[in-house]
Amino acid sequence: MNQPSLAAKPTLLKQINYARLLDLLRCHAPISRAELARHTGLTRSTVTVITAELIAEGLVRESQELTTSGSGRPGVGLVLNPEGASFIGAAIEVDYLTVVELNLAAQIVQRIQEPIGENREPEAVLNRLVQLIDQVRQTSLLGQEKVRGVGLAVQGTLSLESVVIRSPFLGWHTVDLRHYLKPQINLPLFADNDANAAALTEVYLGNPLQSGSLLYILMNNGIGAGIVNNNRIWRGAFGTAGEVGALLLSSAQSHPSRTEQQPVLDDRVGKEKLLQHYRERGGTASSLDSLIQDLEQGVSLAQAIVQEWGELLGWGLVAAVNLLNPERIVLGGPLTQLLPYMGDQLMTRLRENIPGNGVQGFLAIQMHALRYPPLGRMQRRLEERCLCTNPFFRFQI
Repeated sequence: MNQPSLAAKPTLLKQINYARLLDLLRCHAPISRAELARHTGLTRSTVTVITAELIAEGLVRESQELTTSGSGRPGVGLVLNPEGASFIGAAIEVDYLTVVELNLAAQIVQRIQEPIGENREPEAVLNRLVQLIDQVRQTSLLGQEKVRGVGLAVQGTLSLESVVIRSPFLGWHTVDLRHYLKPQINLPLFADNDANAAALTEVYLGNPLQSGSLLYILMNNGIGAGIVNNNRIWRGAFGTAGEVGALLLSSAQSHPSRTEQQPVLDDRVGKEKLLQHYRERGGTASSLDSLIQDLEQGVSLAQAIVQEWGELLGWGLVAAVNLLNPERIVLGGPLTQLLPYMGDQLMTRLRENIPGNGVQGFLAIQMHALRYPPLGRMQRRLEERCLCTNPFFRFQI
């Protein structure tokens, strides 16, 4: 009750209207000013003022293509100007630091990647990340003045205050990203874990009207989830929602003693754990590519291991779908390369274990229920997952 109302914040309302128009231009361009007014409910005069400012800032331009709105006169179409702004995306992964520059059309215009190296202490890694960000900014192909912000994705569990609660693959615990990065990056900075960032990318690069309820499962060294509700990431009370890798496996599989830690999904579904399990059973693959090569050659042990892996993944999806009831599940990450070797195993597991076989809900629209990007597009999605030009999608450091 003591908070000022939105009406008392004209700047915030203006930013919201800017974001609404830019989002429509991203999804429906070319579009006329009259159509923008009709879609948003804003007056035509307000739309005219805002689009004039966007054109003056170089973010929007008029198209030669004419559009019609109902029975009225044709209007000049408006489109985003890809060169009007750029954004820096950064990712801290297990073995690499990646920094990219993207234009307003979410196209990568430059990219740097280098190994993290042996020193994985947070200060060393983050200082090197700042250097790479500065390098990309200084060599921006669109001009330093057009860089609008930095998006950072981290493999780990983040709090709402941008503290890395844990990143077992990096060996980090309670690392305050704000403390390390804020003084060194003189740009708006947005941080999220890699699964949430991937889910945001799916919403941003896809049609957001079709992604109102989405569960993005990112399968890499671990397994994490980004939960999208009403086109926004749902983070829970403290920011740690979506940790599906922490789902407990059946105690009947291991009968641990009271002193042993109960095994979780990450212990069997993550990439390194999967490869370790394969080698313990007699396989020789030391990398995911080697495992896929064994699958292509018809090695029976590789096929059995992947089927077992798919069984555990399927039960994890069943638990997530029954709990969250998403419209769609999108699977992403390097381990999606294993899915073609599993046939219809995941859909069968979901169909058999969702109330009413899902015919009135999740599985009602087969083409939308479960999918994963083609391998050619998957790498692009991984590289672009740091981008979200609309700050209302993220929390700012």
